[in-house]
Amino acid sequence: MIQKFKISSGKSKGMIIFLEKVEDWECLYHECNARCCSEGIELTLEDVERISERHSDFFRIDDSRILLKGKDGRCIFLRNDLRCGIEDIKPVACRLLPFVIHEVRYGDEPFIKLRLVVDCPGVGEGGSVDLSEVERNATLFLHEKQELLMRLREDEDFLKKLLR
Repeated sequence: MIQKFKISSGKSKGMIIFLEKVEDWECLYHECNARCCSEGIELTLEDVERISERHSDFFRIDDSRILLKGKDGRCIFLRNDLRCGIEDIKPVACRLLPFVIHEVRYGDEPFIKLRLVVDCPGVGEGGSVDLSEVERNATLFLHEKQELLMRLREDEDFLKKLLR
């Protein structure tokens, strides 16, 4: 079932599209070996600024995307006990769980499509999913990514400067 939510702010309008429905979820990372915590999670500029206050050398640039580095295919911040090492400052994309970003497009009406994590053992378990929180974080990601794209239009070397 596809659910669509219109969003608006001072800068732009957009849409969040949930490709699947989930009512209950709990992160059972110990059952799936923290499958979601992989390298290559897309970061926003604000994620980079926030995490940079405590850590360095944690992201890489791929075209117009800022991606979280990893080790052996896992998130660089995943601890040995499979818990997040930056839980209090984790990236916006990680706050979308149990959803992951399927697609983001910008145009007259930007949108973000979210899908459930594949084979997540926590779907249908635990408490209710706070869709308003997911919507808030999806909107935040959409707007922060749009800000990055605008900066890149102004300065094509902007991302290279981040690495310095």
